[in-house]
Amino acid sequence: MKNTFYILMLFIGIVFTGCEPMEDINEEIDEKISNVEGSLNYTLTEEDYTDNLGLNFTSFDSEDDARALIPGLLSDIYPALGMNSSVNATFNIYDPIRVEEYTVTTEDYEAIGLTEDYFSGMGDVIDFLEVQFPQAEEGDYVELTYTTLADQEAYMFADSDFELIGEELSEEYPEPASSAAQYDNFERRESDDSYWSNEMILEAINVVLSENIDGVEGQKYNVSYDVYTGESGTQSMIVQFNGNSYVAVGGTSYELNNDDYDLIGAELGEAYPGPAGNAAQFNSFTIDEDSDNFWSMDMLLEAFTVVLMENYPDAVNGDKFELTYDVYDGSGVSTEVLAVINQNGSYIVDEDAGVSTIEATNVFAYTNGSWNMPLTLQAEDYTEMGQSFSNFDDEDDVIYKLPIFLGDLFPYAEEGDFRSVAYTYTYVDEDTGRQFETRYANFVFEDGEFNYIPSVRQQSLQFGNDGTEWLPDNTIRYSLSGSDYAIIAGELADTYPNPVSSMEQYNNFDRREGNSAYWSDDMLLEAMQILLNEIAPNAEVGQQYVLTFDIYNGTNTTESLSLIKDESGAWVINE
Repeated sequence: MKNTFYILMLFIGIVFTGCEPMEDINEEIDEKISNVEGSLNYTLTEEDYTDNLGLNFTSFDSEDDARALIPGLLSDIYPALGMNSSVNATFNIYDPIRVEEYTVTTEDYEAIGLTEDYFSGMGDVIDFLEVQFPQAEEGDYVELTYTTLADQEAYMFADSDFELIGEELSEEYPEPASSAAQYDNFERRESDDSYWSNEMILEAINVVLSENIDGVEGQKYNVSYDVYTGESGTQSMIVQFNGNSYVAVGGTSYELNNDDYDLIGAELGEAYPGPAGNAAQFNSFTIDEDSDNFWSMDMLLEAFTVVLMENYPDAVNGDKFELTYDVYDGSGVSTEVLAVINQNGSYIVDEDAGVSTIEATNVFAYTNGSWNMPLTLQAEDYTEMGQSFSNFDDEDDVIYKLPIFLGDLFPYAEEGDFRSVAYTYTYVDEDTGRQFETRYANFVFEDGEFNYIPSVRQQSLQFGNDGTEWLPDNTIRYSLSGSDYAIIAGELADTYPNPVSSMEQYNNFDRREGNSAYWSDDMLLEAMQILLNEIAPNAEVGQQYVLTFDIYNGTNTTESLSLIKDESGAWVINE
């Protein structure tokens, strides 16, 4: 209004001072018009991104880009706004799913109570993620590299494998190799010229596995193959990849299940009524020595003997097993692994065995309040969605098809259910040709269907005009309410009893010097520091607040105080 009045007076002045050059008058008018002070909200349009800023997409790649480009846009849109003006700009920012990479350290294993530098199972992995990322939010992803027990994988020789052996080992073992290729088995009769010893079979296994699988160091493989001993049969050998080749190792992997714990409860209930009953009830062994249900190692070996005799009745002296089982140490349940060997019909600890571990890298997503592996699409899933190949090459297909797929897969989904999906995406790179990569997408179930959570989100930044240009301004303008005065009162009642009592009664600060309820500038600063430490405890260094509060100086009015968080974490006057 005052600008309008000023301009009007300029035109009146022209009538009475016609001798002044018109260009000087115009410059003075322009200067006054361009120094208007205002506070506005503005949301960027599609034209702002593409036409005015020359971007290829209707979003910024980062907040830094927005900070750099929006000031020029505001100068074009609001040429009249000048010093002390502010604009709260709302814009789109590209925010794709970012997968945080983390490698577990020795200290990390210790932090969750593990005595060895590896996870025994997925339960340990989830426990670690919960401890390491306590502030995780829905849709967060972590690519975790860790050491874990190696599950034993099965491999069965096919006819083509024997043909491969016939080709690769024909010079070293002419007759055995020829026989294997012809009959698709290993001759195991020592008297035959085509006899295959265990050492020779191990060589053949190296040929076959090196051709068919990518060896993972530490991984065990239970390799089965057809043999002829005078009659047809099947034998197996457990091998482990040491990083260079496959070596023979002992021990069949076995994980105790609920039926096994029930069997232990029944078979050892008379000998150890408390521990056996507890194991059957909770599917774990108590290893807390102060507990009446404590299992010693000798007792555990008795239990393992019961289980293995039931599940492997044909096991003979020298047969080895790696047992995985749950234990309770008084604070929680964890998994342990023990190598045992058959000795005259019972099982003892295999002192020569070592725990087999591998390094694994997997992606985990935080959904519905817990860490899980994302749903990874399989070949048949792509087929079900009408894809010609086991991948997507168009993000629009991802956005359209995956919600339908999830709806069919989870027909009883509830409002707010969150799902993360891993899928293969293919694209053409100008330099390297067609590329394949794993991408992730998040979906939430709302209003009866799964909805894609877009990778573009809205964000707002405040910009202030310093009289010359627009600058990013993170100032938060905050007006005190009744609860804020109560926070201050709770901290300063003993320090300033009269001023605080008055403030509590009237919800304002008495600014009359000489009055017993007077609040000085230093006292007000102290009060506002207390308030900000309460309402903005996690504010970043450099965050600014303009606090507006009620005062009484003979009349009811307001004052404002501008504070900024400094490098030490303290709130100080923003000069």
